[in-house]
Amino acid sequence: MPGWGFWMFLLVSLATLAMAIRFAVRPTERTLAVLRPMCAAATFATVASFCLGLVNGLIGLSYHLARAADTAAVFPLWRTIVTGVAEALMGLVLGSTLLTISWLLVAVGLRRQA
Repeated sequence: MPGWGFWMFLLVSLATLAMAIRFAVRPTERTLAVLRPMCAAATFATVASFCLGLVNGLIGLSYHLARAADTAAVFPLWRTIVTGVAEALMGLVLGSTLLTISWLLVAVGLRRQA
């Protein structure tokens, strides 16, 4: 289950996407002026979600390493490391995808505005 940081990132990114759809349908300078800082906020939320995912994975790894009785038991934890990094990257990929779609919609709106 994703943590609060992921849900905050998703909320900001989806709000940005909704504003981009609005701009593509009815392009106005005011909407574009609001959309630019929203895209910046979505970018920062995406990076923060990635960092939070890495931190959570490393905390879980350190917890398991502290509980390991011998070094031979540590080897299977590489699967935990890879899984944690993969889950952290998921937010980065999703955020980048939503921002790409948002800016493509902005391009459509700018084309309609001209």
